[in-house]
Amino acid sequence: MIGMIVGTRFQIVARIGDGWLFTVYRARDQLTGQLVAVKIVRPTFAAQPSFVEKLFQAVDRHLHYAHPALVRYLAAGEAVTDGEHFPFVVCELVAGHNLASMLQRRLPLPLRQALELFVQIADGISYLHQQGAVHGDLRPHNILVAPRGEVKVGDYGLWSVFLTSRVAETEWLERAAPYLSPERFQGDEATPQSDVYSLGVMLFQMLTGHLPFEATRVADFAHMHMTNPVPLASSLQPAVPFSLDAVILRAMAKDPHQRFAHAGEMRNAVQEVLATLETEQETVALPPEPLPPAESAELEEASGVWKKVTQSALGLVAGLLLGLALVSAVIYALLVGTKPQEVVVPDVTGMALTQAQQVLAERNLRLRVVRWEFSKDVPPEHIIRMEEPEPNQRVLEGREVLVVASQGAAKAFVPDLSGRSLQDALAELKRAKLRLGQRVETYSETVPQGFVLGQQPPPNVEVPEDTPVNLIVSKGPPPSEPKIDWAQLPPDARVARVAILIGGTELQQLVQIIVTDSKGEREVYRGVHVPGDRVTRTVVAYGPAQIRVLVNGREVAPPEEL
Repeated sequence: MIGMIVGTRFQIVARIGDGWLFTVYRARDQLTGQLVAVKIVRPTFAAQPSFVEKLFQAVDRHLHYAHPALVRYLAAGEAVTDGEHFPFVVCELVAGHNLASMLQRRLPLPLRQALELFVQIADGISYLHQQGAVHGDLRPHNILVAPRGEVKVGDYGLWSVFLTSRVAETEWLERAAPYLSPERFQGDEATPQSDVYSLGVMLFQMLTGHLPFEATRVADFAHMHMTNPVPLASSLQPAVPFSLDAVILRAMAKDPHQRFAHAGEMRNAVQEVLATLETEQETVALPPEPLPPAESAELEEASGVWKKVTQSALGLVAGLLLGLALVSAVIYALLVGTKPQEVVVPDVTGMALTQAQQVLAERNLRLRVVRWEFSKDVPPEHIIRMEEPEPNQRVLEGREVLVVASQGAAKAFVPDLSGRSLQDALAELKRAKLRLGQRVETYSETVPQGFVLGQQPPPNVEVPEDTPVNLIVSKGPPPSEPKIDWAQLPPDARVARVAILIGGTELQQLVQIIVTDSKGEREVYRGVHVPGDRVTRTVVAYGPAQIRVLVNGREVAPPEEL
């Protein structure tokens, strides 16, 4: 593919990565000189003419759309090389990473950052709704975040394409189910209100680090979205204000008519909350207003004093003596009556800066950060050590306490190790100042033995230096299933095909398939797998039978009766 020209003007220069639907390449537009992204449809779907035709129609409908928060579609077509047809889509190339990589550690984003990102997302979707279009597949994987925080929403308008292929629909549902509205599971088409529901799910996840509903199967997600009440984001993250809870609850209402009418309405509601936060946190110090000039008053006062002096020197002397006595009394009161007290400096080492400030203020002491340092052991914005004065020392009230604060651990970017040999991957981790965590091996039909096929954390995520990176290494193609001698099966034999997609976050998961039939209970399959593995096995049972699938000892679906 490298060097190939598609669409008469886009020359492919490098491979970026693979997705379930496209293989993505970096290309240069020979007309403008700009870099673009070329997405080549994977062979499974390229071989389906109706799918490809529907894809081209969807892209053509959105070619004229232009908004700062949307990834622009530039072209769609089919390249032919050596008799092979390669359907492709060309779109804007965005430097950065997707929102899913920011959320994969299941930690909430800082409140202000989450809201500012969300407003951009909703602004782009609002533009689509104004054009009479819908996104239909809103989820963090389709949200790109540039290094400076600009947001680009991609893959809009493709949801209807997935429904033309049973294989594509199944693949897509497994990824989209956590974000789909209840009516979508019932077969309804995507609408602005269903987009609003998906925005509500994403806002919840950005604020809390968790999905509102957690499950492993599409059917379980469907049941939860249709029946379970939406949890409060503030119950998982106390920093979330109740006004945001109200926004999410409205966006994720079961009845579409009770939601925001479109993304722009939801964006406006979030902007109001963001403005409230800014107002609450803003501290404005106004300088004292200067007194107006009073020349006439001064002249009058001077005239009055001169008149008194000329009238009575004795009165002037008496007045001076009385004023001197008053001033002396005031000075004595200031020096003696308000003399600073001695206090003991509390130990604030390890405290958050806000907490330390409160503790010191209780003893009329002031906090000042004199230096920031990286630290693996002390969390960001916590105190590493006290410089001066030392803890438990006696000082006068009003004294500044000088401290060194933590910036957290020094940061490193996780490299993309997919497709590299294990030796190369380990060397790259060392160069990035990271280290190997768990190493897990699994079978792969596409990645050669000894090469990396997955990693945690994902590529391009910023993490502390010396963070362990877990690698999933290929063991090569899986062994073939034992062949069934159909002629030898007894009349009461029953055959079932069991398929399961491994989800969750645990790197090693024990999968068991257990059959109970006329021959008793037995384990017909046992294997260790990683998230993303698809396990497919043919099971033979005798007489009335029950098949159970367990992952790490827990049933992942109701038993299947044969």
